[in-house]
Amino acid sequence: MIKINEYTKIAVNSLSKKLDDNHPEIRAKAAESLGRIGSETAIPGLLKALEDSDGFVRIKAAEALGNIGSETAIAGLLKALEDSYFEVCGYAAEALGKIGSETAIAGLLKALEDSHWNVRIKAAEALGKIGSEIAIPGLLKALEDSDEYVRMYAAEALGKIGSEIAIPGLLKALEDSDEYVRMYAAEALGKIGSEAAIAELLKALEDSNKDVRRNAAEALGEIGLEEAIPALINALSDEEDSVRFSATDAIGKIGSRYALT
Repeated sequence: MIKINEYTKIAVNSLSKKLDDNHPEIRAKAAESLGRIGSETAIPGLLKALEDSDGFVRIKAAEALGNIGSETAIAGLLKALEDSYFEVCGYAAEALGKIGSETAIAGLLKALEDSHWNVRIKAAEALGKIGSEIAIPGLLKALEDSDEYVRMYAAEALGKIGSEIAIPGLLKALEDSDEYVRMYAAEALGKIGSEAAIAELLKALEDSNKDVRRNAAEALGEIGLEEAIPALINALSDEEDSVRFSATDAIGKIGSRYALT
């Protein structure tokens, strides 16, 4: 009887051959299936598929390589960041984020300045997943991008990296014209957890947007400084349930921290 791993080898072999099928739909589906299986033996064929004449095949190849997650694919994916089709670039950036190697940072920082907003978003997300402080200057610049979604994902990425170097930029982002950028900036400041953000987060508790107020309350709870309690008590009377809930939780977090000292 053939063992399961032998069946898998046969499947990968057969699917890899389909990467050269005459029909692009079949080539794309073969790439997708190889990504689901996740075997590194599929990587050479998928790297070749990154240069397929069909854009959708290239997308599926990039996606599959991200699912496999091997650093062997990095060079090919970095090249794919410069594909003529913006969606391929986006999927390549996403794949590099999944792989999580710092060797991809330079290429992703370049992609952070791509002409297409979707590529810039995916590059910011990927840099956040990699989590290296090397990316901070580029992400701080992206906090001033013309596209609000890029600014939003740059703020999220800076929160994931978690360095205090990002605080001045994130404090400025708390005053962004877009509420989602303000919301993600508040969340990022909570993840970083620095007392330097308290004053601006207290202001954000009075933001016109309920989600910003909620995230500001949550961030103050994460930072855990006692001086935030009076403003959080005021937030207990907020008209929005989610804000009152987060303020309640934040007060409990801060109170328990001081009760234990």
